[in-house]
Amino acid sequence: MVKLIKDITDDFFETLGRWQSLRPLWLTGGLAALVMEIFSVLYFQVFLGLFPCEYCVKIRFAMIVIFFGAMVAAINPKFVVFKLFGYAVSIGAAVWGLSMSVSLEIINLKVLHSGFIPPCSLKGVVFPLGLKLDDWFPSHFAPQGMCGEGPQWFFLGFSMTQWLILVYSVMICGLALMFLSWLVFAVKARKGPGPKLGGLEIFEEEKARKC
Repeated sequence: MVKLIKDITDDFFETLGRWQSLRPLWLTGGLAALVMEIFSVLYFQVFLGLFPCEYCVKIRFAMIVIFFGAMVAAINPKFVVFKLFGYAVSIGAAVWGLSMSVSLEIINLKVLHSGFIPPCSLKGVVFPLGLKLDDWFPSHFAPQGMCGEGPQWFFLGFSMTQWLILVYSVMICGLALMFLSWLVFAVKARKGPGPKLGGLEIFEEEKARKC
């Protein structure tokens, strides 16, 4: 623990950059997203009886996509292609999940203060790539309630959508920080001896053999 704290304080970006070449970091992040999606179904939907709306199931889908991106990166986090794919998919899904969460919070506020009728649908949810998740996995992705209607869940004074906005914001900031630290670590590694940018050592070895 003392060594870990010393490494972080001495060079935060380099330490975080090294961690990204290890599977546990990606596995932990991906599994955390999967656990949150499953928890939303088992606790909020099954236990509390808070049925998801169209936006809710899209927010759940974003968590699954983050899990998928992290698992791809975890196949070989030292290889640049897998890592870039993981970053692109996870950050894109987190941004989309944040967008859906903000949109749902706006709808909730309009319904609460002005009697706004939300433009939500219980059928024909449009998922990216035309995926029919509401037909394939209805228990997770089929909307069963209208946006902004029914009882609201609160914890520490914040609603569910407000917590989701916080969660996705933290995810985006965390992924952006990881990506930045990886670039900083890669630049330092290429300027001197030490590990190369994950995967680039393969291309450099091939280039050296051709020369």
